[in-house]
Amino acid sequence: MITQLAKVSSPEPILIPQAADRTMYLRVYKQFTAQSGFSLVEMAVVLMILGLLLGGVLAAVGDSTNSIRISNTQAELKQIEEALYGYAQANGYLPCPATESSGGYANPPTGNNCTRDHGFVPVATLGLNGSVNADGLLLDAWQNPYRYSVSPAGGGSYYFTSASGMGILYSNASTLLVSTDTTMLRVCNSSNCSSATDIIADTVPAVVMSMGANWADLSAGSSANEQENAFGATLTGSTSGLDYNITNTRDFVDTGYSEVNYDDQLVWLSPYILFSRMIQAGKLP
Repeated sequence: MITQLAKVSSPEPILIPQAADRTMYLRVYKQFTAQSGFSLVEMAVVLMILGLLLGGVLAAVGDSTNSIRISNTQAELKQIEEALYGYAQANGYLPCPATESSGGYANPPTGNNCTRDHGFVPVATLGLNGSVNADGLLLDAWQNPYRYSVSPAGGGSYYFTSASGMGILYSNASTLLVSTDTTMLRVCNSSNCSSATDIIADTVPAVVMSMGANWADLSAGSSANEQENAFGATLTGSTSGLDYNITNTRDFVDTGYSEVNYDDQLVWLSPYILFSRMIQAGKLP
């Protein structure tokens, strides 16, 4: 039985179960609430969907983080490039690479014949701002030192790293800045670098490189392009004891980005932009 109360202020009547109907009311309510829960299968499906959604979010965050690191590294490479041009404008020559034991300074500090053709960015000599490790080496976004190589142009005379050598190069560019000089650095689009179509630039004064995100995985099993850039020798940091892979050839590769096969980033100097900057600064002719 249902008793109807008179309306007070509600637009609809209020229905209240009588005592005789309460048992039936409770039984129906219990059956309804018992059937409103999730079964184990339903819970498993919900958890699977949540897992897929979470995995997609984490992958997107990872991709975004890597993209930011790539952008930051590209900006730092351009900054290093400008610093090298500026150093030449101020001093009349390019700095030598830093070594694993020079604390971030060019070695030797006054140019001329470099201790090594292939080493690291001389961050202390250039006065650059950035993270450095225990060996004083400037780090990229993946906490690996930037590599810096300078050409021993002139058959090993290191023209680019001495004021007198720069003058000789400028005055004799047509005969000295030539691809037949096997001491000039080259940048190619593949590790073959055997034909004109492979070569991007073949009279390069200097190259600056980041080995990218997969630097720690570089090995004999890595792509030939990545091996070309930094798999010829190993240097050991004098303070950190860390081993650094480094190239021992004059060829570098700059090709399409691949997360697995090639994620190196390079910038290189043009000899003619270098001459132009030095003329503007009164260092040439």
